[in-house]
Amino acid sequence: MNQKNIFTVIGAILLLQGIGMYAMGNKMMADTFPNLDANGQNAVINLSQVLAMFSILTGLISFAAKNAPGVLWAYTLGFGLLGLNTLKHIFIDHINVPVFAPVIQLGIALVCCYLWMQSRKARA
Repeated sequence: MNQKNIFTVIGAILLLQGIGMYAMGNKMMADTFPNLDANGQNAVINLSQVLAMFSILTGLISFAAKNAPGVLWAYTLGFGLLGLNTLKHIFIDHINVPVFAPVIQLGIALVCCYLWMQSRKARA
């Protein structure tokens, strides 16, 4: 398990997630927030499209940074915070978040943390 392979997988997952979020924004909105009026639905769809583009952006950055160990701390912290925020939405806000989202987010954070610790040992 090396950084190049892991970041390639992370990039692919994020690109597919972004494409899926963009293509299925209406379905996601209807499943997550079934009681919204038309204005609320429009706002959620627009925000999910922005998030989809951020996911695609992060996926592309993952491909570009697959040989740069200096980004591992940022990926660890960023995906850890993203996973914790998703868990907050599930358990505190009671939002219907797809199960795979926190699994992927926290999994990426753990893998990046592992790679970060390995790179720190190699430099020491």
